[in-house]
Amino acid sequence: MMKRDARMMMPAGLAIVIGTLFMCLTLLFGNVANASMRREMSVDAGQANYVVASREDQDKPILFDEFDSKGLSNLQGVRGLRPDVSLLVDAEANGQSSKEILAIVGARQELMPIDLVRGQWPDSDDQVVLPQPVSDRLQAGLGDKVRLHLSTLTLPGSDSDSAQDSSSKERLVDQGTVDLTVSGISKSRGRQYDDFGGAVVLTDSRIERLLSMAGMVGPESLPVNNVYLQVDGQGKELQKALQNIRRYVPKGYQLEDRRTMEDRLLREQTGDGVDITTLFLMTFGLLAMVVAALVIANTFQIMVARQRRYLALLRIIGADRRQIRVGVLQQALLLGVISSLIGILLAMGLMGLAGCLGLHSGTMKFELLLTPASLLVPFVLGVLATLVAAFGSSHRAIRVRPLEALQPVDYQEQGSRNRTGLRISILLAVIGLALVTWSSWRVGELVRTNSGDTVQTSNQQERLLGLAVLGVLLIFLSALIGARRWIPALLRCLGKPVSKIGPSCRVGVANIARNPSRVAATGVALLIGVTLVSTLATGAVTAKRTLFKDIDQRYSVDIEISGQGLNKRNVRAIERIQGVADAELVQRFDAKVESGGPSQASMTVYALDASRIRRVLHADLGPGMQRSDALLVSTRTISKHSGYRDGSQLKLSIADPQADDEREKEADARRTLTGVFAGFGGLDTSGVYAITDSRNVAGIDTKTHEIWIRTQGDRDTALLLDDIRQAVGEHDDMAISGGLTQMRTWSERIDSLLAIMVALLGVAVIIALIGVSNTLMMSVLERRRETATLRAIGMSSVQVRRSLGVEACMIALGASLAGIVLGTLFGWIGAYQVFVPLGSVTFTVPWSAFALILPVALLAAVAASVLPAREAVKVSPIEALSDD
Repeated sequence: MMKRDARMMMPAGLAIVIGTLFMCLTLLFGNVANASMRREMSVDAGQANYVVASREDQDKPILFDEFDSKGLSNLQGVRGLRPDVSLLVDAEANGQSSKEILAIVGARQELMPIDLVRGQWPDSDDQVVLPQPVSDRLQAGLGDKVRLHLSTLTLPGSDSDSAQDSSSKERLVDQGTVDLTVSGISKSRGRQYDDFGGAVVLTDSRIERLLSMAGMVGPESLPVNNVYLQVDGQGKELQKALQNIRRYVPKGYQLEDRRTMEDRLLREQTGDGVDITTLFLMTFGLLAMVVAALVIANTFQIMVARQRRYLALLRIIGADRRQIRVGVLQQALLLGVISSLIGILLAMGLMGLAGCLGLHSGTMKFELLLTPASLLVPFVLGVLATLVAAFGSSHRAIRVRPLEALQPVDYQEQGSRNRTGLRISILLAVIGLALVTWSSWRVGELVRTNSGDTVQTSNQQERLLGLAVLGVLLIFLSALIGARRWIPALLRCLGKPVSKIGPSCRVGVANIARNPSRVAATGVALLIGVTLVSTLATGAVTAKRTLFKDIDQRYSVDIEISGQGLNKRNVRAIERIQGVADAELVQRFDAKVESGGPSQASMTVYALDASRIRRVLHADLGPGMQRSDALLVSTRTISKHSGYRDGSQLKLSIADPQADDEREKEADARRTLTGVFAGFGGLDTSGVYAITDSRNVAGIDTKTHEIWIRTQGDRDTALLLDDIRQAVGEHDDMAISGGLTQMRTWSERIDSLLAIMVALLGVAVIIALIGVSNTLMMSVLERRRETATLRAIGMSSVQVRRSLGVEACMIALGASLAGIVLGTLFGWIGAYQVFVPLGSVTFTVPWSAFALILPVALLAAVAASVLPAREAVKVSPIEALSDD
């Protein structure tokens, strides 16, 4: 029976192959992501196979000057060790400097978390290994001298800003300055030390001497977080070595092997070991399987329709219903096994090919990593989906009466309409609408009456969002259950104007009403994919518009550049860039409030001529800047509990934090300013800031400047920012922020997530289009004699093909339009729930996405009608009209 219907079984098999392929690739990708995450989290351990790690209940870590590294390294079986101790250092050479670089202890190559590019690891206290970026910046190569000392951030009392402590730090820095010889150049693995400019490697004795010179001994010494070990031996020899090591394990620490350490770090990182990425992808994989099951159900309806006379003859010669059911399920089982195996083999081949080609995503390199779950889960789900989908067809098969073998009656859908599904559908829709309406109203009220308890408000919003999602799911489920009624009705409405075009269109539209259940099942398969794609697209564009509007209100400066050494030459270079309307060099001071506000409160003061401020600032400064002694702060700074009042007198102590003699500069800067407040958007969202005329800080020199840029808004953000970076490229510590950069960041995040989701949902849409082809094939088989009659009375083969194309396009059009409408509503509901705390939500329709969805769906439907059309015109009218 399967040989006879092999061509009809191919679409169902293809649907299972695609679904299983997707599921298997998802799990294989999860294996790669898991392995990559393990490597990334444990990169600091190098190739160590054991680690002495601190426990969570550890309250007194071992200190570096107390750690007995020699005793532990002399144990039998311990080939090498490296204590996990790091500190920040500054390096200088050739008139250049690099600050706040991470310094780590050197050890054997197997235990190092970085790779040596050239040279050798330091084997004496007067040698150092520099990371490649620092070496390039200092222009220091092998054999050159570099001056190194501890960073002030590492020294005791680094949190204190008093003049006495600052002087003490400078003295310790001078005492701890050493000249070292570069013995090697290193590079990082991944991005482990990128935030610190790389990792400098010193001997453990050199680090101990640096700490001693800085007075960091005893309680002030650095803690040892972990001790990485390279332990040799196997069996009893290994166990003896581990037993000896445990004697050196201090209280609050534990000895772990590499895998145990990685498992612990993975649990800490992902929360009880839950891999969010794999779970996310598996959700789409299950969705693909559900759509594939709908396609398979339609395919087995085709099979039963083709075999009904054969099944009836089997009943006549004595086959009972159980044997018929088992026969159908055996075919489904065989189809599911073969298709699932093909899908798994293809997934393994694709992942293996990606590994051979060296493909990677960031630090994650693709490779074939097999686990039992990655093979068994897709296989079991593929077979189960096939059996479940075929069960309904097996029930239909046993209802074939022996009498049908004696007459050539076209298969027609029989049975009275069941109203139970309609009642359930209406009930679910009512409950879903009630949940969505109430949660949307409640979240709006919650935002309007926010009492200031942000934690409680956030928890309530999360619960309301959960209710809204539940309501949306109930509405969608209602649409799926009631599809048997509303999809055919929708297609009839859409088909009325189409049927007037010509005979082919009239026949195609009429054929849709022949079997509403099967048409509804096919429409549901396509509806699921289109609805989800539309929901994501609507949510994405609505989120963008809402976020951009909020950013416009929060950020007064399009682009804000901060860094050391910015000057007017950089401003002139920026002003010449296409897309820049204006740029200004702004002085920045750190100040403390002496009176008129919260005592000793910190404040950032920006200074610029009043006329120039208006050129670059998107803000309503009001009449405040007309006064020469005005100090403007944002409106949110003036609140009931802030201590600042409109029109109050503020006495500020303004200091330049980068001055050589901070104590003297602060004394010269003491003065009183009048506070005249006006409202404008945020510049520094982390603290209190103010803007004043540069005349109010005359005589106070600052080494800290920023460049504020106002853009024309007519150029691509990425290109504009690249040009700006090149214009100020000589400043390594430059930071770019502002409203425009925030917009770009959020836009890239939303677009990336949307692209991934749409690509994943594309799998479900492809499978659904296979279902359209199956439905048309079923239509061809049922109307074989009818098609032959039409051809006998003059209908050409081209018109027959055209009628099937119209039928496919109508199904795709109806499902796509319904999916677009539902997706738009669902996207708006989700966007409102998430973004209403920002203010008004800008509901947006993704017309460009819809303009792409509809043509693609229609073209794919036409392509899906090709094979059924060939089947319809292949048989001659005389042969089709003859009795079998």
